[in-house]
Formats: sequence, structure tokens, C-alpha cells
Amino acid sequence: MATFKLTKGQSFQLEKEIQLVHSGLVWDPPEGSGPAFDLDVHCFALVHPGGDANRARLFNDGSHALCYAFVRGPANAEGSLAKNSDGSFQTDDGSMWHQRDDRTGRGGGAEPDDDGDDQGGGHHDEGFREEFKIVLAKLPVDIAELAVWATIHDAERKRQDFGKVRNAYIEVCDAMDDELCRYQLTAEFAGKTTIQVASFLKQPDGSWKFHAVGAGSSAGLGEIIQAYLG
Repeated sequence: MATFKLTKGQSFQLEKEIQLVHSGLVWDPPEGSGPAFDLDVHCFALVHPGGDANRARLFNDGSHALCYAFVRGPANAEGSLAKNSDGSFQTDDGSMWHQRDDRTGRGGGAEPDDDGDDQGGGHHDEGFREEFKIVLAKLPVDIAELAVWATIHDAERKRQDFGKVRNAYIEVCDAMDDELCRYQLTAEFAGKTTIQVASFLKQPDGSWKFHAVGAGSSAGLGEIIQAYLG
């Protein structure tokens, strides 16, 4: 299957029959002896009050915010996401799942779970990535957008920004792990430590469109979450 390569502002229409997608951030290690880049990918399920995308807010106060800040644990008993024994985490309804925080950048494979579903790795064994899965058919009907953001952990201390990340791109794959489209991040993000990479946008007929946003920012993750909470 051919991969559709997007540029900033372009969109890829997912076939209505596609009800499960894998997506993830892929990048190369830094050249030389500098510290590795620890990129994190986050996916926020949003509603559009009154149909206005400019007023996007977290669905149900973040019950479907696929982000480390929402994972339940001893220090976050009110977190909305369940953490699994392998370090992955997911929404309680199983509609959104994140591989786990990969601090080295090098992903690894995992054995299939009891349902035969491969819960790790992905098909880019040669690359670095953070991966998440969305079961579109299970999402609450009020969700209008899935906003995908990327951040660099500890960027200020390491003096890192996205202009220094090599060959970074986000991809979207179907349930068979065949790549449908990708959006390559470019040097225009020099000095930026946060990017709204893309959004999955729900269409009137119930299908979804993947839109390459490419909006760089210096805001921290907490500021992004607060903006979505309104």
C-alpha cells in the first residue's frame, strides 16, 4: 500500500470502514555524543462547543486525554487513565491506548495480549517512536477531534528543540499496521519545544480525516492542558 505524504495544512481522508488506527512519532537518534531526545506524544479527545473548533475543550474533563499527566497512580489518584503492568496506559473504555513512555526513544516489540492484539512495538523496528492506538468505533459520539501534540522531555535543561530532532515524522497506520499517511516535521520548528503535530477530525458522515497542523509553540504541556480546560 502506498503511503500518502502530507505537507503542512494537507489532510488525508480515512475510509469510513477504518475503525482502528495506530499512530506514532518516529525520529532518528542525534548525531554525535549529545543527549538523546526523549520525545513524548499526547492525544487529546476534544469537543467543539456549538460546532466551533476554535473553542475546543477536553471531552469529559479529560477522561480521554491520552497523556501522562492523566495516568492514575499513587501521586494522581484522580487520574482518568488506567496504567497497565507493562507501562502502557489506556482509557477505561478501551478506545484509546498508549504504548508507554519510552525515555530512550528506542521502541521495542511486545507479545500479543490475550485477544491476540499486538500491544507494543509497531512495524518500525529500525526507528524511534512513541505509539498510540485509537479504536474509532469505541469513541464516545460527542468527540469531534483528536488533537496530537509532541513535546520534548526536559528540553530546557538539555537545550533541545524540535529544530535539532532528525528526520521526525508522524505516521498513521491501519489495523493491519499498513502505513496510510505520514507528515514529516521540518526545520521550521527550530527553537520550539512543543508542536501540535496533527488532528484527527470527525466528519459529518462519521468518518475521520487526518489533518497535518504543524503549529510550533514554546508553551509547556501544563499550559496546553489548561487551555483545553478553558
